Amino acid sequence: MKKPLILIFLMIFLGASVSSGQINRQSAQKISFDFMDADVRNVLRVLAEVSKKNIVIADDVKGKVTIKLENVSHHEAFDVILRNNDLAKIEEESIIRVMTLKKFYEEKDRGTKERLEFIKEKEAKQKLEEEFVTETVYVNYADAADVEKMVRGETSAMAKDVVQAAGGAGAPGTGTVLVEKPKGLLSPNGVVTLVKWNSALIIKDTKDNVASIVKLIKQHDIPPQQVQIEARIVQATSTFSKELGIQWGANLKSQIRGEQVTLTGSRQIDSASATGDVTFTSPTGNIGSRPGTTGNVNYPYNVNMPASIGKGAGGALGLYIGSVTDSFQLDVILSALEANGKAKIISNPKVITSENRPARITQGTQIPYQTSSSNLGTNIQFKDAVLELEVTPHVVKDGNISMKVKAKKDQPNFDSRFGSVPAIDKREAVAELLVRDGETLVLGGIYEVTQDDQQSGVPVLQNIPLLGWLFKKITKTDNKTELLIFITPTLIRNLYTEKRDK
Repeated sequence: MKKPLILIFLMIFLGASVSSGQINRQSAQKISFDFMDADVRNVLRVLAEVSKKNIVIADDVKGKVTIKLENVSHHEAFDVILRNNDLAKIEEESIIRVMTLKKFYEEKDRGTKERLEFIKEKEAKQKLEEEFVTETVYVNYADAADVEKMVRGETSAMAKDVVQAAGGAGAPGTGTVLVEKPKGLLSPNGVVTLVKWNSALIIKDTKDNVASIVKLIKQHDIPPQQVQIEARIVQATSTFSKELGIQWGANLKSQIRGEQVTLTGSRQIDSASATGDVTFTSPTGNIGSRPGTTGNVNYPYNVNMPASIGKGAGGALGLYIGSVTDSFQLDVILSALEANGKAKIISNPKVITSENRPARITQGTQIPYQTSSSNLGTNIQFKDAVLELEVTPHVVKDGNISMKVKAKKDQPNFDSRFGSVPAIDKREAVAELLVRDGETLVLGGIYEVTQDDQQSGVPVLQNIPLLGWLFKKITKTDNKTELLIFITPTLIRNLYTEKRDK
């Protein structure tokens, strides 16, 4: 092996002058060499060294070379050796890759396929771009961000992934129902852009797809239904609800012994004085019953009351629910009871809200208290002690209104103070229920207990020191009043609500 290597270098340097040019067919540099039974990999490395080229030889390149060439270029010598050994090369700038013919054609075919696929993809994309149209859609009533998410197929207020089955979690045979996640309305190359400042969507997609998306948006972009929420806040005696004849119940659902329990009436109770049997049932059987129950349960509407509230100083908020069907008759009865001193109408606010938007009614006082600091001196700040009612209506078919009601009663507790600041007793309850349009819902169970001390006795004698107690007495009276909240939702109808009901 040493003899051929020495021979080739002698021929190169004793022959024509060596130039610094690269291996190519126009190279003026000529070489002569004589190899006998030499390893082809070594011969290729020698040629690469002479031509100042980097060479990468595949692992499967093998063979022997016996060859004698005189006065040939680097390129010609390289080609002759490759052909005689079924090899091929690929030149990439200053690098020569040497491989077998089989691998060469495989790589060539793969490159050809990739180029063809690239050309086809480019042509298809160009053709698709030519078919795309752009349209701007202005969202007038719905939330433009929610509409954009709907078009993209993302989770939004208009597309929920999970809904709760009727009966609620924990009831046998019911539970969470998975809803297929929306896939979006755009084609794979479609684009939607949200313009927040004018609530517009810029949609770029195929002509047919844009038309379908615009049509769907216009179907949902309608004025939201308006609901008037009228609240009557009444302070009454503990027997007020019986005198009024409120229909307590409404198919109440609760938990007994870890099971979902439904409270129903065995027959309709038409008046507050009538009685009927109330039965507790569950999916696994009858749990118990209570005969002779007073009330009315002729409206089988679901009620969800997730939290029970304990007692606090000065009152309790154990929320219970009833209904009154005739709002006009209710006003007449309330006025009559107020005239007899049985009730006092504290306020009668009315608010109008869109469906799925909360309406808040707040009534109460702000308690002032002093704060002091070294920098600001003495300041007056306020604490809220209010009755707050929050109602979120949702209009369903057949004139029914689903409502989420949140009642909160905060009042000062002067028996518990921090300095001069009284503690605030907080009571809160949440209910989800269904009522008819114009029907009045009653929230009760907000009690307040006050004590009155009255002194009576014999005139003059009752004022004698020490002996006066023999001629007088003090009567302590506990007065229990109940705060009732009457909520009447009324659907405000317009052209769009009439179309929707149809």
